[in-house]
Amino acid sequence: MGIVDGLGVSTGQRVLLIWSGNQGVEKLQQAVEELRKEVGDTGKVQVENIERLTLSSHPDSSFDVVISGLIQPCSYLHTTDSLGEVCRILKPNGDLIVIEPVNEASENGAIKAKDKLVSTVKLSGFVDISQPEKVALSAEEMNSIQNSLSLTKEFLVVKITSKKPNYEVGSTSQLKLSFGKKKAAEKSQEDVAKVWSLSASDMLDDDVELVDDDALLDEDDFKKPDPSSLRATCGDGPKKKKACKNCTCGLSEELEAEAKSKKKTATSACGSCYLGDAFRCASCPYLGMPAFKPGEKVVLSGTQLKADA
Repeated sequence: MGIVDGLGVSTGQRVLLIWSGNQGVEKLQQAVEELRKEVGDTGKVQVENIERLTLSSHPDSSFDVVISGLIQPCSYLHTTDSLGEVCRILKPNGDLIVIEPVNEASENGAIKAKDKLVSTVKLSGFVDISQPEKVALSAEEMNSIQNSLSLTKEFLVVKITSKKPNYEVGSTSQLKLSFGKKKAAEKSQEDVAKVWSLSASDMLDDDVELVDDDALLDEDDFKKPDPSSLRATCGDGPKKKKACKNCTCGLSEELEAEAKSKKKTATSACGSCYLGDAFRCASCPYLGMPAFKPGEKVVLSGTQLKADA
Protein backbone atom coordinates (compact mmCIF):
# COMPACT_ATOMS: atom_id res chain seq x y z
CA MET A 1 0.00 0.00 0.00
CA GLY A 2 1.42 3.39 -0.99
CA ILE A 3 1.91 6.44 1.22
CA VAL A 4 -0.31 8.71 -0.91
CA ASP A 5 -3.19 6.27 -1.39
CA GLY A 6 -6.61 7.83 -0.72
CA LEU A 7 -5.45 11.45 -0.95
CA GLY A 8 -7.42 12.17 -4.14
CA VAL A 9 -4.54 13.65 -6.15
CA SER A 10 -5.26 13.66 -9.89
CA THR A 11 -3.46 14.17 -13.19
CA GLY A 12 -2.22 17.65 -14.09
CA GLN A 13 -2.35 19.09 -10.58
CA ARG A 14 0.35 21.12 -8.87
CA VAL A 15 1.00 19.57 -5.45
CA LEU A 16 2.98 20.93 -2.49
CA LEU A 17 4.21 18.35 0.03
CA ILE A 18 5.13 19.88 3.40
CA TRP A 19 7.43 17.97 5.74
CA SER A 20 9.28 18.59 9.02
CA GLY A 21 12.90 17.94 9.92
CA ASN A 22 12.39 14.86 12.11
CA GLN A 23 11.06 12.69 9.26
CA GLY A 24 13.03 10.10 7.33
CA VAL A 25 14.43 11.11 3.92
CA GLU A 26 13.62 7.72 2.43
CA LYS A 27 9.89 8.06 3.16
CA LEU A 28 9.94 11.60 1.79
CA GLN A 29 11.47 10.43 -1.48
CA GLN A 30 8.95 7.60 -1.70
CA ALA A 31 6.03 9.99 -1.20
CA VAL A 32 7.36 12.37 -3.90
CA GLU A 33 7.74 9.55 -6.41
CA GLU A 34 4.21 8.29 -5.76
CA LEU A 35 2.77 11.81 -6.10
CA ARG A 36 4.60 12.34 -9.42
CA LYS A 37 3.00 9.21 -10.77
CA GLU A 38 -0.42 10.51 -9.72
CA VAL A 39 -0.06 13.99 -11.34
CA GLY A 40 1.69 12.69 -14.49
CA ASP A 41 3.85 14.69 -16.87
CA THR A 42 1.42 17.62 -16.96
CA GLY A 43 1.47 18.03 -13.21
CA LYS A 44 4.17 19.12 -10.76
CA VAL A 45 5.24 18.14 -7.22
CA GLN A 46 7.20 20.46 -4.93
CA VAL A 47 8.57 19.86 -1.44
CA GLU A 48 8.81 22.48 1.33
CA ASN A 49 9.92 22.37 4.97
CA ILE A 50 7.17 23.63 7.29
CA GLU A 51 9.66 25.81 9.19
CA ARG A 52 10.59 27.70 6.01
CA LEU A 53 7.15 27.92 4.43
CA THR A 54 6.67 31.61 5.14
CA LEU A 55 10.20 32.37 3.84
CA SER A 56 9.77 30.53 0.55
CA SER A 57 7.75 33.36 -1.07
CA HIS A 58 5.52 31.11 -3.17
CA PRO A 59 3.21 33.20 -5.42
CA ASP A 60 -0.46 33.44 -4.56
CA SER A 61 -2.67 30.64 -5.86
CA SER A 62 0.25 28.42 -6.91
CA PHE A 63 -0.98 24.92 -5.99
CA ASP A 64 -4.03 22.76 -6.46
CA VAL A 65 -3.29 20.54 -3.45
CA VAL A 66 -1.22 21.06 -0.26
CA ILE A 67 -0.42 18.05 1.95
CA SER A 68 1.07 18.57 5.42
CA GLY A 69 2.03 15.91 8.00
CA LEU A 70 1.88 12.99 5.57
CA ILE A 71 5.37 11.62 6.30
CA GLN A 72 5.36 9.82 9.64
CA PRO A 73 6.37 10.09 12.38
CA CYS A 74 5.25 13.76 12.24
CA SER A 75 5.10 15.74 15.48
CA TYR A 76 4.50 19.16 13.91
CA LEU A 77 1.48 21.05 15.32
CA HIS A 78 -0.19 23.34 12.80
CA THR A 79 -1.01 26.94 13.70
CA THR A 80 -3.28 29.54 12.13
CA ASP A 81 -0.18 31.35 10.83
CA SER A 82 1.18 28.33 8.96
CA LEU A 83 -2.23 27.28 7.65
CA GLY A 84 -2.98 30.89 6.71
CA GLU A 85 0.14 30.88 4.51
CA VAL A 86 -1.06 27.60 2.97
CA CYS A 87 -4.41 29.23 2.23
CA ARG A 88 -2.62 32.06 0.43
CA ILE A 89 -0.62 29.83 -1.91
CA LEU A 90 -3.53 27.48 -2.65
CA LYS A 91 -5.67 28.13 -5.70
CA PRO A 92 -9.33 28.97 -5.12
CA ASN A 93 -11.23 25.76 -4.42
CA GLY A 94 -7.88 24.02 -3.82
CA ASP A 95 -7.56 21.08 -1.39
CA LEU A 96 -5.73 20.98 1.94
CA ILE A 97 -4.86 17.70 3.68
CA VAL A 98 -3.60 18.03 7.28
CA ILE A 99 -2.37 15.11 9.41
CA GLU A 100 -1.60 15.84 13.08
CA PRO A 101 -1.49 14.09 16.50
CA VAL A 102 -4.42 15.12 18.73
CA ASN A 103 -6.07 14.16 21.97
CA GLU A 104 -9.42 12.38 21.91
CA ALA A 105 -11.19 14.85 24.22
CA SER A 106 -9.50 17.77 26.01
CA GLU A 107 -6.04 19.15 25.29
CA ASN A 108 -3.15 16.96 26.41
CA GLY A 109 -0.10 19.06 27.08
CA ALA A 110 1.24 20.34 23.77
CA ILE A 111 -1.30 18.71 21.43
CA LYS A 112 -4.81 19.93 20.63
CA ALA A 113 -8.13 18.24 21.04
CA LYS A 114 -9.79 17.04 17.83
CA ASP A 115 -12.35 19.82 17.78
CA LYS A 116 -9.63 22.40 18.43
CA LEU A 117 -7.75 21.23 15.33
CA VAL A 118 -10.96 21.63 13.29
CA SER A 119 -11.35 25.17 14.69
CA THR A 120 -7.75 26.01 13.76
CA VAL A 121 -8.34 24.93 10.16
CA LYS A 122 -11.58 26.92 10.02
CA LEU A 123 -10.02 30.08 11.48
CA SER A 124 -7.27 29.84 8.85
CA GLY A 125 -9.85 30.47 6.12
CA PHE A 126 -10.80 26.98 4.93
CA VAL A 127 -14.26 25.57 4.26
CA ASP A 128 -15.86 22.15 3.69
CA ILE A 129 -13.86 20.75 6.61
CA SER A 130 -14.21 17.01 7.12
CA GLN A 131 -14.50 15.21 10.44
CA PRO A 132 -11.14 14.02 11.82
CA GLU A 133 -10.29 10.56 10.47
CA LYS A 134 -7.96 8.33 12.46
CA VAL A 135 -4.68 7.38 10.76
CA ALA A 136 -3.27 3.93 11.52
CA LEU A 137 0.42 4.07 12.53
CA SER A 138 2.90 1.50 13.72
CA ALA A 139 3.89 1.26 17.37
CA GLU A 140 7.36 2.58 16.50
CA GLU A 141 5.88 5.69 14.84
CA MET A 142 3.53 6.30 17.79
CA ASN A 143 6.41 6.02 20.28
CA SER A 144 8.49 8.45 18.22
CA ILE A 145 5.69 11.04 18.26
CA GLN A 146 5.15 10.53 21.98
CA ASN A 147 8.83 11.08 22.73
CA SER A 148 9.06 14.14 20.46
CA LEU A 149 6.13 15.88 22.17
CA SER A 150 6.78 14.49 25.68
CA LEU A 151 3.28 13.04 25.88
CA THR A 152 2.23 11.05 28.95
CA LYS A 153 -1.37 10.31 27.95
CA GLU A 154 -2.91 8.40 25.09
CA PHE A 155 -3.29 10.21 21.78
CA LEU A 156 -4.15 9.50 18.16
CA VAL A 157 -3.18 10.84 14.74
CA VAL A 158 -5.99 12.16 12.55
CA LYS A 159 -6.41 13.42 8.99
CA ILE A 160 -8.59 16.40 8.07
CA THR A 161 -9.41 17.50 4.52
CA SER A 162 -10.72 20.94 3.61
CA LYS A 163 -10.91 23.43 0.74
CA LYS A 164 -9.95 27.00 0.11
CA PRO A 165 -13.03 29.12 -0.73
CA ASN A 166 -13.79 29.60 -4.40
CA TYR A 167 -12.33 33.13 -4.45
CA GLU A 168 -8.92 34.68 -3.98
CA VAL A 169 -7.84 35.94 -0.55
CA GLY A 170 -8.28 39.72 -0.43
CA SER A 171 -10.44 39.86 -3.55
CA THR A 172 -13.40 42.21 -3.69
CA SER A 173 -16.70 42.12 -5.51
CA GLN A 174 -19.21 44.87 -6.08
CA LEU A 175 -22.59 44.16 -4.56
CA LYS A 176 -25.60 44.88 -6.71
CA LEU A 177 -28.05 46.74 -4.52
CA SER A 178 -30.84 46.71 -7.08
CA PHE A 179 -32.54 43.70 -5.52
CA GLY A 180 -35.92 44.64 -4.12
CA LYS A 181 -36.03 47.93 -6.04
CA LYS A 182 -37.96 46.42 -8.92
CA LYS A 183 -40.64 45.04 -6.66
CA ALA A 184 -40.83 48.30 -4.73
CA ALA A 185 -41.19 50.28 -7.97
CA GLU A 186 -43.90 47.94 -9.24
CA LYS A 187 -45.77 48.21 -5.92
CA SER A 188 -45.51 52.01 -6.04
CA GLN A 189 -46.90 52.09 -9.59
CA GLU A 190 -49.80 49.87 -8.53
CA ASP A 191 -50.64 52.19 -5.64
CA VAL A 192 -50.54 55.23 -7.93
CA ALA A 193 -52.79 53.47 -10.43
CA LYS A 194 -55.31 52.72 -7.70
CA VAL A 195 -55.39 56.37 -6.60
CA TRP A 196 -56.05 57.64 -10.12
CA SER A 197 -58.46 54.90 -11.12
CA LEU A 198 -61.55 57.01 -10.26
CA SER A 199 -63.90 57.39 -13.17
CA ALA A 200 -65.61 60.63 -14.17
CA SER A 201 -68.91 59.47 -12.64
CA ASP A 202 -67.19 59.01 -9.28
CA MET A 203 -66.36 62.71 -9.17
CA LEU A 204 -69.92 64.09 -9.73
CA ASP A 205 -70.96 66.36 -6.84
CA ASP A 206 -74.39 64.84 -6.57
CA ASP A 207 -72.98 61.38 -6.03
CA VAL A 208 -70.25 62.32 -3.55
CA GLU A 209 -71.31 62.02 0.09
CA LEU A 210 -69.75 64.79 2.18
CA VAL A 211 -69.18 64.75 5.93
CA ASP A 212 -71.10 67.29 8.05
CA ASP A 213 -68.55 69.55 9.79
CA ASP A 214 -70.77 70.01 12.84
CA ALA A 215 -70.94 66.25 13.32
CA LEU A 216 -67.21 66.27 14.07
CA LEU A 217 -67.70 68.59 17.11
CA ASP A 218 -68.95 67.64 20.57
CA GLU A 219 -70.75 69.74 23.21
CA ASP A 220 -67.52 71.03 24.79
CA ASP A 221 -66.43 72.46 21.47
CA PHE A 222 -69.50 74.73 21.40
CA LYS A 223 -68.91 76.20 24.89
CA LYS A 224 -67.44 79.70 25.05
CA PRO A 225 -64.13 79.77 26.92
CA ASP A 226 -63.63 81.74 30.14
CA PRO A 227 -61.78 85.01 29.35
CA SER A 228 -59.37 84.38 32.24
CA SER A 229 -58.33 81.07 30.69
CA LEU A 230 -57.25 82.87 27.52
CA ARG A 231 -54.65 84.89 29.36
CA ALA A 232 -51.05 84.25 28.35
CA THR A 233 -48.96 82.13 30.71
CA CYS A 234 -45.61 83.63 29.94
CA GLY A 235 -44.94 84.31 33.63
CA ASP A 236 -46.16 80.95 34.97
CA GLY A 237 -43.79 78.33 36.28
CA PRO A 238 -41.58 77.49 39.26
CA LYS A 239 -39.40 80.56 38.70
CA LYS A 240 -40.29 84.14 39.65
CA LYS A 241 -42.83 85.82 37.36
CA LYS A 242 -41.23 87.90 34.69
CA ALA A 243 -43.03 89.73 31.93
CA CYS A 244 -41.97 89.24 28.34
CA LYS A 245 -40.54 92.09 26.34
CA ASN A 246 -43.41 94.10 24.78
CA CYS A 247 -45.83 92.23 27.06
CA THR A 248 -49.46 92.47 25.90
CA CYS A 249 -51.16 90.11 28.35
CA GLY A 250 -51.19 92.58 31.27
CA LEU A 251 -48.55 90.81 33.37
CA SER A 252 -46.15 93.73 33.09
CA GLU A 253 -48.71 96.16 34.59
CA GLU A 254 -49.58 93.65 37.31
CA LEU A 255 -45.96 93.28 38.37
CA GLU A 256 -45.49 97.03 38.49
CA ALA A 257 -48.55 97.39 40.71
CA GLU A 258 -47.30 94.65 43.04
CA ALA A 259 -43.92 96.37 43.30
CA LYS A 260 -45.54 99.68 44.30
CA SER A 261 -47.80 98.07 46.88
CA LYS A 262 -44.96 96.22 48.63
CA LYS A 263 -43.23 97.92 51.52
CA LYS A 264 -39.78 98.96 50.57
CA THR A 265 -37.80 96.97 53.11
CA ALA A 266 -34.76 94.77 52.80
CA THR A 267 -33.45 91.91 54.88
CA SER A 268 -30.06 90.34 55.28
CA ALA A 269 -29.35 87.23 53.24
CA CYS A 270 -26.06 86.31 54.90
CA GLY A 271 -26.87 87.41 58.43
CA SER A 272 -23.81 89.66 58.78
CA CYS A 273 -25.14 92.92 57.34
CA TYR A 274 -25.71 94.46 60.78
CA LEU A 275 -21.95 94.35 61.50
CA GLY A 276 -21.14 97.12 59.05
CA ASP A 277 -19.58 97.56 55.61
CA ALA A 278 -16.53 95.43 56.48
CA PHE A 279 -18.81 92.35 56.67
CA ARG A 280 -21.16 93.23 53.79
CA CYS A 281 -21.16 91.88 50.23
CA ALA A 282 -20.57 94.12 47.24
CA SER A 283 -24.27 93.85 46.32
CA CYS A 284 -25.54 94.26 49.94
CA PRO A 285 -28.55 96.65 50.13
CA TYR A 286 -27.15 97.96 53.45
CA LEU A 287 -23.83 98.94 51.90
CA GLY A 288 -22.88 102.47 53.05
CA MET A 289 -25.21 102.41 56.05
CA PRO A 290 -24.00 102.33 59.66
CA ALA A 291 -24.04 99.13 61.68
CA PHE A 292 -27.23 98.25 63.53
CA LYS A 293 -28.38 95.77 66.13
CA PRO A 294 -29.36 92.22 65.05
CA GLY A 295 -33.10 92.00 64.40
CA GLU A 296 -33.49 95.73 64.19
CA LYS A 297 -35.78 96.78 61.37
CA VAL A 298 -34.01 98.95 58.84
CA VAL A 299 -35.97 100.92 56.27
CA LEU A 300 -34.18 101.88 53.08
CA SER A 301 -34.85 105.14 51.40
CA GLY A 302 -36.33 105.22 47.92
CA THR A 303 -33.05 106.39 46.40
CA GLN A 304 -31.18 103.35 47.75
CA LEU A 305 -33.60 100.95 46.09
CA LYS A 306 -33.03 102.44 42.66
CA ALA A 307 -30.26 101.14 40.40
CA ASP A 308 -27.51 103.51 39.37
CA ALA A 309 -28.02 105.07 35.95
